Amino acid sequence: MTRRALSHGAGRFLCAALAAAMIWTAVSAASAAQRETRSRLKSKIAAERYEAALALGRAGVMKDTPSLAPLLADSVVRVREAAYQSLWKIWLRSGDPEIDAIMGRGVELMNGGHPAEAVDVFSEIIRRKPVYAEGWNKRATALWMVRRYRESIADCIRVVELNPYHFGAFSGMGLNYLGLKDFEGALDAFKKTIRLLPHSKSTARYIEIIENALADKRKKI
Repeated sequence: MTRRALSHGAGRFLCAALAAAMIWTAVSAASAAQRETRSRLKSKIAAERYEAALALGRAGVMKDTPSLAPLLADSVVRVREAAYQSLWKIWLRSGDPEIDAIMGRGVELMNGGHPAEAVDVFSEIIRRKPVYAEGWNKRATALWMVRRYRESIADCIRVVELNPYHFGAFSGMGLNYLGLKDFEGALDAFKKTIRLLPHSKSTARYIEIIENALADKRKKI
């Protein structure tokens, strides 16, 4: 190999090494920023918790869920709401642009009054990326809309296996059990929901109604 070739090869190696170093520095800085954001979720200052929750909504990933979910029980309303909205944003991110595009089509069909067609779209997402919890959750919702309650419950169960903080899936289970007139099952699901969403008035109301109905039923026995 000639001196010129060696020099050229060394130059390319140096450029590659510098590029790798720059990427590593950027990744390290981003990781440090994420750690700082997660630490501010525990701040005694509500404004800092609020801003941290919003920041994770913009750039958070699934591994941020355990840190963000406790703010659903925060004493400050706007902090709770920020955590709620940010968790949904995080859960929707598949990390794959193609999957995200398919998800968009499925949601559009479901919101447009075509849940049966949406079931097929979400099934495609599940086939392509079975570890993506929100694919299962959206199909569970579409199945509930077409009254395929048992299938929807099965999907909800898969969601919480992948994401045990998914209050939407637990609530969905409750609605499905109500559809089946299984009030004990519905009560259990809604109680699991309210452990994650302790300030949810709708969930508390479901629990109250079901408990009263079950109490009346026992009196008649």
